[in-house]
Amino acid sequence: MGVALTIVVFILASTAHCAVGKKHDNSIGSVMYTENPLMYQAVELSSAPGFISNVDGNLNLRVKPLGTYMLYDESVLFCGMPLDKLRNLRGDRFVLTYERVAHHTVQGLGCHNLVRADSIVQSSDEEKLQ
Repeated sequence: MGVALTIVVFILASTAHCAVGKKHDNSIGSVMYTENPLMYQAVELSSAPGFISNVDGNLNLRVKPLGTYMLYDESVLFCGMPLDKLRNLRGDRFVLTYERVAHHTVQGLGCHNLVRADSIVQSSDEEKLQ
């Protein structure tokens, strides 16, 4: 009897598959993720013509990322016209914070939600070095 019971247990254990029936929320009910959903880019506005443009009601911003060579620039398409987040910037250098994932496309390009834009303020010691 004991041998038969042992064989039945081994057969059941070998055919069993472990799986979680549903995704469990965290214990405190807050949003948690394993990757940062935001992109941070330190930039200055490009001096090229049309550095700010409207693409079907969305803001296309042409910027020069800090630390790149002088002629390099890139365009970032933001959903809607979030000009209110860019109005209070001081100086020509600032940090753009926007969602990494594009939420929809405009003319085949992904547009991102601009979260915030912050001025980069240099101290007087740094200004003397430049």
